Amino acid sequence: MNDTNKIIETEKKLATYSGEDEVITSQENYILLKNRFKNNFICSSGIPTLDELIVGFYRGELNIIGGPSKHGKTLFAQTETCHFAEQKTHSLWFTYEVPSLQFLEQFNPLPGFFMPKTLRANSLDWIQQRIWEAKLKYGLDFVFIDHLHYLCDMNKSSMSLEIGKVMRFLKKIAIRFNISIFLIAHLTKLKLEEEPDSDSFRDSSFVVQECDNAFLIWRLKDKKTGFFGNEAVLKISANRRFGIMGKKIRLKKIGKILGEVTKDYD
Repeated sequence: MNDTNKIIETEKKLATYSGEDEVITSQENYILLKNRFKNNFICSSGIPTLDELIVGFYRGELNIIGGPSKHGKTLFAQTETCHFAEQKTHSLWFTYEVPSLQFLEQFNPLPGFFMPKTLRANSLDWIQQRIWEAKLKYGLDFVFIDHLHYLCDMNKSSMSLEIGKVMRFLKKIAIRFNISIFLIAHLTKLKLEEEPDSDSFRDSSFVVQECDNAFLIWRLKDKKTGFFGNEAVLKISANRRFGIMGKKIRLKKIGKILGEVTKDYD
């Protein structure tokens, strides 16, 4: 077959081609994407104002939780775990920051979710295998990882590029396994009076660039005692779906989880 015949044959195939990557009209694609978007919804956050703003959590998304040390990052993730369990979804936890028994004892009551018996740090392949395992065994919806730097090779000359690699890997995993991933990340050291923002994430701008939602949380000082109390501020630092940035929600520790205090915080 000469070149002319090959071109004619190719054109015949393309003219009637039908497949997942075929070219379609904008109207057809809009309907497909709207239906896919609805089907990707997993569940709500359990925090009313947050749900109003971001319309819950969706499959294929990578969510970042950042904040100063001891200011409620893990508590917020545990709060979401409890709300997700109430909605009959399935979560997998990798808790590197806190020993497993101590982590489990922080819940009361203990919700149903999954954990590896032992943890392996600095191994993205191992993380992927455990996520794959949980997906096959239990039908996974959410993954929580505490925290980002346990997935990184700290000997790399460029920590920024290493973090970018990890973030892109986790985003691909979220899409491949049709799950939503929550990743806790540390911030650079801030003065107590400074409010964290998107530039506060430690070591790399890729943390915010590669995620779908970025949340920042910090505790408030008690006006009477001057010490940090049980109230905190949750700020939506980045949101890919609706472009929300800077919206704040006031939370309070109620029992073992966080609950909303007021709809708005200034």
